Amino acid sequence: MQKEVSKPLSLNKLVCPLCSSKNVKKFWAMQGYKLCRCLSCDMVWDPFPPGNLESVYEESYFINDNPKGGYANYFEGMDINRKTFFERVKRINKKVANKNRMLDVGSALGDSLIEARKLGWKELYGNELSKYAAGKSKKRNLKITTGTLHSARYPSDYFDAVTFQDVIEHVKDPVGEIREIYRILKPGGFVFIVTPDVEGIWAKLLGQLWYHYKPGEHIMYFSQKTLGKILKDCGFKNIETRKTYHIMSVEYILNRLKYYSPFIFDTALKIAGSMKLNKISFKVYSGEIEGWGQK
Repeated sequence: MQKEVSKPLSLNKLVCPLCSSKNVKKFWAMQGYKLCRCLSCDMVWDPFPPGNLESVYEESYFINDNPKGGYANYFEGMDINRKTFFERVKRINKKVANKNRMLDVGSALGDSLIEARKLGWKELYGNELSKYAAGKSKKRNLKITTGTLHSARYPSDYFDAVTFQDVIEHVKDPVGEIREIYRILKPGGFVFIVTPDVEGIWAKLLGQLWYHYKPGEHIMYFSQKTLGKILKDCGFKNIETRKTYHIMSVEYILNRLKYYSPFIFDTALKIAGSMKLNKISFKVYSGEIEGWGQK
């Protein structure tokens, strides 16, 4: 039976979005960026997120020069992204017996769905807030609903698997999102979540320089503890959390490292390109976690 979780109050009232506790402490995550930590459950969040999230994820999000926001060039990195998604879908396939319907929430340009098709999934659906990304996905003959997960109004007990990759950190009401995923999953179906780990080794080592502190973009900061809690509180069983990896190219890594030293890493990027090393890819544990839960 699904456990009931009291509905989170307004984030502006400094109430924990996960457990509704008012036992909250503010702290400076980085210069000019203040976050809250719940002293009851350890959830971390931005109490004053931007009002219009949709405006963040338009065309400029997928191609930009900001080394700490969006993508340097999503299209150039698509071949590398597919390798990460392929690996993830293989892990999903080991858990899910019936490969009938999969939903990817925050499906971007649909690369994860395309890899799922290669690996035997029959019906594939995407949900994407960005009108720009959803339009690109539809041109690839994918079934995409534009808007929020709630506005899509999928039927109850419908999907065998729902993926939530690098999305939960962007939403204002994570409990509401996970509840909705629980509703639309078939009994026995799995949710698969990927998100940055605010208690991970990279967050601790880098402190205020941690790459995943992203004002105006990341709102919720989970750890293995809080990711497991939200899944449990929303009724899931057979919950697992662990560190996870991306497959990254030398080019992608150097582009992201320009945040720390634009001159040094831009120079390194040019050298790697001249030596044809920029497309080499490998597994990188870059400070993210994955979580699993079964309905």
